[in-house]
Amino acid sequence: MGAETYLRSILKDYYNSVEVTTVPDIRSREFGFGEFGKKISSRHLTFSDNKQLNFFLRERTPFYISYSNAHYEFPDRRPMEKKILLGADIIYEFDADDIETECKLSHDSWVCKSCDAKGKGNLERCPECGFGVKVEEWVCPECVGETKKQTQTLLKILEEDFSFNDGISINFSGSKGFHTHIRGDNIQSLSKAARLELLDYITATNLDLKSLGFVYSSKKVFHCPKKNVAMGWSKKLLDGIENLLDEGDVSKISAMASRNKHNVTEGTVKKLLKEKQNIMSGMERGFLLSLPGFKADRFWESVLKYIAEEKMLGVDRQTSIDINKIIRVPNTIHGSTGMNAMELSREELPSFDALKETVVFSGEEVRLMNVTTPKFYIKGNWFGPFTKEEVSLPKYVAFYLLSRGNAELGV
Repeated sequence: MGAETYLRSILKDYYNSVEVTTVPDIRSREFGFGEFGKKISSRHLTFSDNKQLNFFLRERTPFYISYSNAHYEFPDRRPMEKKILLGADIIYEFDADDIETECKLSHDSWVCKSCDAKGKGNLERCPECGFGVKVEEWVCPECVGETKKQTQTLLKILEEDFSFNDGISINFSGSKGFHTHIRGDNIQSLSKAARLELLDYITATNLDLKSLGFVYSSKKVFHCPKKNVAMGWSKKLLDGIENLLDEGDVSKISAMASRNKHNVTEGTVKKLLKEKQNIMSGMERGFLLSLPGFKADRFWESVLKYIAEEKMLGVDRQTSIDINKIIRVPNTIHGSTGMNAMELSREELPSFDALKETVVFSGEEVRLMNVTTPKFYIKGNWFGPFTKEEVSLPKYVAFYLLSRGNAELGV
């Protein structure tokens, strides 16, 4: 039995045991599906109800099933304009591949397509010859945990800055991160340009300090919004300054303040930290304190830009603004991992262990050959590293490795 046939049999057993009911307004959605090794092989499908969708999953047993964030009058028509758009949800996607984490140096690797140089980590180009590289990406609790943190920050922004409380749904992607679906009536008719503007706000892209009230005047005073009335990004930046002062990390503040071609010594920063209460008092009155030994405009601009960069979210921009996007159906299996794209509540998110709680296949031992992996984590356990080994591993690990091409089915 080949790997594809074996994996499809596992998927078929799964879909015969569950009911997928996670697609709202199913009649108006376009669906697409993918086969072994290809996430989208066909689209422009429709289902009249959940019963029809589940029949398709059991009979056709695709490796991937996706649906549109858009609602259409005729979702199965093509080209796209003939579908007649009725509205569209917004989906914010966080993927571990898009977020820089130190763990990539331990589990990701690259090989140059030109000179065959190789190394650990995640690069775009070979450091030896400058040619493009092929990267093998893995995930671990650290990098998936970072996508969870960013999802939590996003939810806070949506609630506090836009009052988006209703019509929000969260699910694990089934692989490397999380999807946040916003389905409220107030966003359905937003244009692509409006969605881009919303995304730029959320991610602090092209943040304009002057428009937020941070202005250096001719009288050498660095004005800021009064802290007790500041809102949105103005409040986030002032809170960031307060956190920096509370941390009191001299070298960190010196490094961030010196990025704007103006060297700020650690001695100067120590003087600044001694004035913590005066700085806080100044923010309450609408200005940032200036001290001898540094130029207030360069110093505070550098600090504020650094704080904004730290708070930037690694959202997948294309997914966020694409009205015609199709994305994984929640509570279905990701065909490259065997994990469930599990839907969960906001209350469940903080303690959610995605790489453990979304594993649905059994621990039955499966014989594998030519297993080659770094050390990896799944269902609360670490496995590997392996180098062309023949080993018996749990079924959920076998699905993960066979679908990725990191093992062959034993005989």
